[in-house]
Amino acid sequence: LMWTLRAALAEESGPMGDIDTSFRAGEKAWDGAHAVMAMMIDNHDVSRFASVSAGSAGGDGWKPAPQPLDPIVYAKQRVALATVLTLPGAPVVYYGDEVGLAGGNDPDSRRVMPRESSLGISQIETREVVRKVGRARACSEALRRGTLRTIAAEQERFVFARELPGDVYGRAIVSLARRPAFAAEVALPKGAPSAFVDVVTGKRFHAVNAVLTIPADAFGVHVFVAADGPCAP
Repeated sequence: LMWTLRAALAEESGPMGDIDTSFRAGEKAWDGAHAVMAMMIDNHDVSRFASVSAGSAGGDGWKPAPQPLDPIVYAKQRVALATVLTLPGAPVVYYGDEVGLAGGNDPDSRRVMPRESSLGISQIETREVVRKVGRARACSEALRRGTLRTIAAEQERFVFARELPGDVYGRAIVSLARRPAFAAEVALPKGAPSAFVDVVTGKRFHAVNAVLTIPADAFGVHVFVAADGPCAP
């Protein structure tokens, strides 16, 4: 999954739907093993996701890659990290990923964690999104143990539900976008709540005729939970 996320988001060289395809292929490969697989966007042996997004990940690992200034780099980072925090498995946030730390090839991928005072606005915003989605995962059993139901796996958007049958609050809807041109409409199953809150933005959304409309914001991260449930912010 790590390489798929880097292709679909960091490099934009493949469709967002490839994330679903890659995850499903992995599920099939380890079926029956009763293993909990780790989900990550990078690690100590490869270049950092942020530097791949910025196009500065190659070259000599002894020459530090510059810390990106482009806000889009951090927007991509937020979508990628939200993906590993909401898909089934054990999310791994390699130190510094929560602030989009740069890093080329090893050993640059293991550079020192920056001081708090040196962080830019985009880095702080990225960390805050990770905190919000992480808190939702900690609260929601559906996000930790629920089944995965794909709603849309398209060129510019991946939308899915994490569900626990029989639990009125056991559902979370996740929308991960790249550069969508139009809003997404999600048909809700019978018994689903009609009012949701997005744990990332704090905004409330109401389904109309059992259809939830998700906005078409570039590199948008939305994690919807029941507005009257225990995980609503």
